[in-house]
Amino acid sequence: MRLLNFLPTLFLLIALPAGADALRCGEYRSTDGGMALVFTTPSTGYRHNHISEPEPLWVDRSAARTRLVMLDDGVAEPIRISADGQRIEDDVVTVYTLRQARACTIEPTAMDGSCRAAGSHCIAQLPMASPGQAQRACNEGVGAGCSTVLRQLHDEVTAVGSDDIGPARFERPPVCREHTPGHDPRACEALTDDALVAAMQRVGERLQQEDEDTLDSRLAAAARDHLQQLCLQHRSGRFCVEVAEQQLIALEPALAVQALQVVCDAGRVSACERTAPLRELGADLRLVPLLQVPCGRYQADGGSLDTLTFDDAGRARVDTQDVRALLLDGTLHIRHDNGADYVLGLLANGDLLGLDAFTGYQRYRRPPGAPQFCRERPARR
Repeated sequence: MRLLNFLPTLFLLIALPAGADALRCGEYRSTDGGMALVFTTPSTGYRHNHISEPEPLWVDRSAARTRLVMLDDGVAEPIRISADGQRIEDDVVTVYTLRQARACTIEPTAMDGSCRAAGSHCIAQLPMASPGQAQRACNEGVGAGCSTVLRQLHDEVTAVGSDDIGPARFERPPVCREHTPGHDPRACEALTDDALVAAMQRVGERLQQEDEDTLDSRLAAAARDHLQQLCLQHRSGRFCVEVAEQQLIALEPALAVQALQVVCDAGRVSACERTAPLRELGADLRLVPLLQVPCGRYQADGGSLDTLTFDDAGRARVDTQDVRALLLDGTLHIRHDNGADYVLGLLANGDLLGLDAFTGYQRYRRPPGAPQFCRERPARR
């Protein structure tokens, strides 16, 4: 009888990875109730709140400190787990308390050389990954890997369909290889911390080197098609937002909305707010060249700039300022205080669509019966 009573505990211990902590499967909720960590197995789960999509994560126990590997953001965050498994604390001093324990599902197998098997060290290698590594991580459901594929296509490190993709394996240092004689958690901690810090420095340096012209340059159609398919296949929230931005830069609003709808379907409220007014357009969700500056008042539902008013002299009122509105390659450019431009396109039904970082996805509508143009005005290039 005692053996029968002991069996459930024995099976639980068998299910946990070797050297596992007291982390429970189930839901941990932050003190303010706004954020949850949900573990479906001892090493996999997701983080979520009620206004955004779940963020998939892995648990990496190879070093002295346990880390949550956030797959979409491409970061590895140290956590502390209480001895009784009831509390989790992160480095930002957010405290999560176990609200509901659940039965664990089957632990996925990590193949040798995979991003999953490398854990935090995969994340550390992504900023300098080969195209083969980036594509492998993406195929394994690591959103940050998909984002690396996008960056490499943007930087022309690789081309769609290229055979020259480099190595496609991720490796841990020998001292970080669990279940081997050389595994040393303390030595691994130092190497892991150094690798993650170096990775963040490389990301920062790359961002400093990029200028606005590079960020706003259009990807080739083949590259965008490839990225669109990756978004629809892997459905990673952050990556799909990035793909949508590329489609908007390329003046392809229907494809941008398709990519952003993936994020909406996953639970991000702000994405749904952006796509809903545009999905109503149906076949009119396409841009046509603007040949004249619009006329009169256009209104959007919310956003950083919700009202635009154009006069018959080709000027636009933005807040309390009157600024020149210029036509450039079939789109409308309005200069604002920080020296950048609001960029708007003309939808097939006559509405205007925001295309820049400030007005992106905003649909500006004319009051019923208002004229679209004040007078004939030649296009400017």
